[in-house]
Amino acid sequence: MARFRSISPRNTNRPAIATGSTSRWCSPAPRRAGASCAKPRGRTSVMSVRQAIHSFLLIACYLMLAASAFAAGTETQAARSGGKVHSSAEAQLLAVLNLAQKGDYDSAINDLSDLIEARPNFRLAQLVYGELMVARTGRSIDPAISEKMRDQRDALLDEAKSRWAHRVSAATDGKVPDVILQLSPEYDNVVVVDLSNNRLYLFDNEQGVPRLVSDFYTTIGRGGAGKQVEGDMRTPIGIYHITRYIDDNKLPELYGVGALPVNYPNALDRLHGRTGYGIWLHGVPRTTYSRTPRASEGCVVIANDDFESIREQVTIGKTPVIMTTGLNWVSAAEVEQQRTAMLSTIESWRHSWQAIDTKSYLAYYAPSFVSDKGLDKKDFAIEKKRINATKTKIEVDLSDITIMRYPGEDRMMKVMFNQAYTSNNYHAEDRKVQYWQQSDDGDWQIVLETEQD
Repeated sequence: MARFRSISPRNTNRPAIATGSTSRWCSPAPRRAGASCAKPRGRTSVMSVRQAIHSFLLIACYLMLAASAFAAGTETQAARSGGKVHSSAEAQLLAVLNLAQKGDYDSAINDLSDLIEARPNFRLAQLVYGELMVARTGRSIDPAISEKMRDQRDALLDEAKSRWAHRVSAATDGKVPDVILQLSPEYDNVVVVDLSNNRLYLFDNEQGVPRLVSDFYTTIGRGGAGKQVEGDMRTPIGIYHITRYIDDNKLPELYGVGALPVNYPNALDRLHGRTGYGIWLHGVPRTTYSRTPRASEGCVVIANDDFESIREQVTIGKTPVIMTTGLNWVSAAEVEQQRTAMLSTIESWRHSWQAIDTKSYLAYYAPSFVSDKGLDKKDFAIEKKRINATKTKIEVDLSDITIMRYPGEDRMMKVMFNQAYTSNNYHAEDRKVQYWQQSDDGDWQIVLETEQD
């Protein structure tokens, strides 16, 4: 895209921008090649300035909400983060938009110039600065330039809408997402990506309950969400985990300061025949601060500073990554109710196995069940009946149980736990992953069981 001229190192002696001033500091206003700094044309009417800026705000889909809405959003963010608001370029940009909404255009432009000086590669900030500067002079952008840059401009405005919509929303205040019912102590944290709203959330594990630590704007695949086949440019929907860290010096500049690959396709993806590979959480090229909402080939992309923050907190080989389309934020009491019900179902399954009640045990497996050995329900039942016929005693202990609602699937839970099995003639300790699905009659049954996800 065409670039706006970046700010030169800060000059503390530069003239202040003021309405009606006989001198005007023009950098970093967007200019065509060869254009000179426009001379003041006299005092612009307040009404014309407001009308010009208002047209920009409408294009940005009502970015400038009331100042009280911004304050409420900031307070909500502080509450989510234990009283600390994450200091970021995003927060600074939204504060500038709030100033413009209140009519304090001089402060908005000055603060925005400070942001651009600190983040000259923040293209959205450059766009807003250019729009406000042009609007402030009472002029309009050359239609030819607007037409040429329409796609890039629209994409940046989509980014602005996504950032603002999240900031002013109080839907998460005092609530938790119902995708996480229980976290075992082995997980220090969990990453949740809301693909529909371009937002990544990092939760800490506090005694099995998620606590929101921070959240970040993110970019997803050009094809949207719901990966099915290799090359569809979509970001997958599902539950994965971070497999490794790839250092900056081993990557092309496209990936920024590093990458955290996830285990797509997982066992459920493979069962459904989904293909593709190389789904990463990674940074951005240093030539830009962020990318527009849909710009990757399927990866989840965040600003380099945000990536570093996440990398320092996640655990390689452990941290779950939930990719979903929309989050349902509910009360802790509601999550507790769902968690208790699911734990009761899991316990009933365990008890039937331990009691060598083969009929009841097999009833917990769906007709469509497939094992990690490729056995369907019929062959699995034959195998279990044969094994149980040799048993006089079975003990099954489950520990470190994690329960997550599986996104993109109808009424499905992903359950992970450590299992210790002891019988009269065998002992084994395994890691088990089960996918439970609720039938139309309300019963929960296992559709897939595996030791390797």
